[in-house]
Amino acid sequence: MNFGDLVDQRLADFGVTAPAARAACLKWVDSRSKNGAIAVIPADLTLVWAVLQGNAVALMEIDELIEGLSRRAAGRAIEASELAQRVRTRLLVAPKNKEARLSTYDGRGKLKSWLWTATKLELLQATRGMGQAPTEDIQELTHLTAQGRTPESQARSTMDTRLVSLALRDALGVLEAKERTLLRMRFVDGVSTEELGRMFQVHRTTAQRWIESAQAKIMAAMRARLEEETRLGRSDVDSLIGEVAQSISLRLSQVLNRDELPLP
Repeated sequence: MNFGDLVDQRLADFGVTAPAARAACLKWVDSRSKNGAIAVIPADLTLVWAVLQGNAVALMEIDELIEGLSRRAAGRAIEASELAQRVRTRLLVAPKNKEARLSTYDGRGKLKSWLWTATKLELLQATRGMGQAPTEDIQELTHLTAQGRTPESQARSTMDTRLVSLALRDALGVLEAKERTLLRMRFVDGVSTEELGRMFQVHRTTAQRWIESAQAKIMAAMRARLEEETRLGRSDVDSLIGEVAQSISLRLSQVLNRDELPLP
């Protein structure tokens, strides 16, 4: 099925038949592909276009996606319905004189993966109680989306997420009190490395090295635990550790924020 046929099929799903609307959608989708120079997913882009046009059927479809992803992402810290509403507001409500954030989806990865990342970012912001997640976290999760991968799918690709979380919790025990405090301030309270540097009277690059050193200790401890308690080969464990490392800031924010892990 060619590019135009995929767009037509989705437009039919939304009851869009007017030639002018079809032409507008094709132009919008084609602009994302840079006239065919970039590989995109026409069906997902057509859904986004229809949502941005206020199509009722498309809005129902994307709302179901958001609801489902919010149920999967929400934990004890926030109700799934509240998380879903935050995601809707973030993505679908256009700020004054601006387009809705959903319009930034460029079609280079699956829309569901893009929405999953947006949901996890909203969860991260909500549970930190701050207005905006650190730039590093946003860049990291955006990078994962560009690859068509999500933190959840990575963790579940090799072993159960619960086992990974338990290994991460135990690995925190190898850290010194100062390291645990730094990680909690960085990943739970959202303190930037520049602010940490001022607090500890060191340069921000030194604070960043402290964070990276603590993360390296966690990775080593997790590798030892997983090798001991699973039947996976060394290469599989290393692969899993690498995947966890890519989303370590998100996982630390979840684990360090739990009451059963008192930190200094």
